[in-house]
Amino acid sequence: MSTSRTPAALVCPWFNPVMKATIRPFDAHDFGSVLRLWQEQDRRAGVPDGLTLDHAIELLRTDGAIAVVAETNGEITGTGLATVVGPTAWIFRLAASDGDEFGALVCDLEERLAERGGRRVFAFAPDTDVRVELERREYRALDDALYLERTLPGRLIAGAALTDAGGRMIPPGLWAELRGMEEAKEIIERRVILPLERPELADRHGVVSPKAIILFGPPGTGKTTFAKGIASRLQWPFVEIQPAEIGGEGAERQAKLLAESFVRVAGLAAAVVFVDEVEDLASVRHEARKVNPSVTNEFLKQIPRLREAPHHLLVCATNWVSRLDGAFLRPGRFDYVLPVGPPEPAAREAIWSRYVDEITDEPIGVGELVAASELFTPADIEFSARKAAQLAFEREHFGGTDGRATTADFLAAIRATKPSLTPEIVAQFEEDTQRFGRD
Repeated sequence: MSTSRTPAALVCPWFNPVMKATIRPFDAHDFGSVLRLWQEQDRRAGVPDGLTLDHAIELLRTDGAIAVVAETNGEITGTGLATVVGPTAWIFRLAASDGDEFGALVCDLEERLAERGGRRVFAFAPDTDVRVELERREYRALDDALYLERTLPGRLIAGAALTDAGGRMIPPGLWAELRGMEEAKEIIERRVILPLERPELADRHGVVSPKAIILFGPPGTGKTTFAKGIASRLQWPFVEIQPAEIGGEGAERQAKLLAESFVRVAGLAAAVVFVDEVEDLASVRHEARKVNPSVTNEFLKQIPRLREAPHHLLVCATNWVSRLDGAFLRPGRFDYVLPVGPPEPAAREAIWSRYVDEITDEPIGVGELVAASELFTPADIEFSARKAAQLAFEREHFGGTDGRATTADFLAAIRATKPSLTPEIVAQFEEDTQRFGRD
């Protein structure tokens, strides 16, 4: 039987390294001691409104139960019982002799719940003592105060399955940091994120939560950033499948590698699965391909399977939506086909303002920068902004001046940057939006 889990000291600010108790998994020999702790807790709290003692014993004996105990000098002094279904986890029983033990039990349970895919935890609080201890640990009371809930931090969720799938957690807040492109952002927020974030409300109104979407637009317009932003907003793992890597393995293995990638993703309780340059997997049949045609057939088979997963979202991105196979684009496979286009003046102003505020405290004519960067993508703007910062840095280093970047530096950087867009690319995007856009 394992002993206490050392990661608790790394992720729990309340963890006491000199605590005498050892936190370990429940063993059948612990049953009598655990039962006494629960009975004492029920005597203090009265008749429980949540999981009864009989139900707790029944749950404890199931394979899906997550049960731990705190052991001090050979005596069981605390216990916790939980379970997880998809991204939702439940802590039904918590009992401990003191706050340190309580905190260590909660921390250990959270790690185990996260490893099994738990993202949001509901904890039953039958008495004031449990409720107070949970609130100290960032749980917030729901309306009836019998249950408290907490969204687990991303650092707890990177378990073995996520690592095996090549996934990672995107730090929270990225979605809020996306400035500019407000029209595309609002559509994604309303159509994609809200139904996934509030499934109970979506079900009430008969709204089917999206399972797969396509983002299309010119290179550098932020499609990858939007996909990461969705993962950040939902706090689901972000897993990227790269067609170029599959194509580099040889024709005989391409379909097999793609299928294996999706099998690993299916092992996660939740995920935003991102496929960039999806045209390499699903281009029009008669065109030259980087990937063997069998891969397209395998990809088309995997999409319905991924759609059946309750907490998975497939996000495909392409620079060339017109090159995608018609069978690939049909509504039965993708809920939305969303344009992510060149930033309009208001969007460029927001993006420039972000970098200007970060780089300099000099007065900057942001309007001049907006006018001078008409065919710039967000990536072009970032590149120019960094170039302006470099100009100011070199001027101080070699010339001894101490001023930060000026409007002239930014304009010089813009002139030295070749824009990614052309009028022809913009016109093609507008045509593609009319022809393929579906929101």
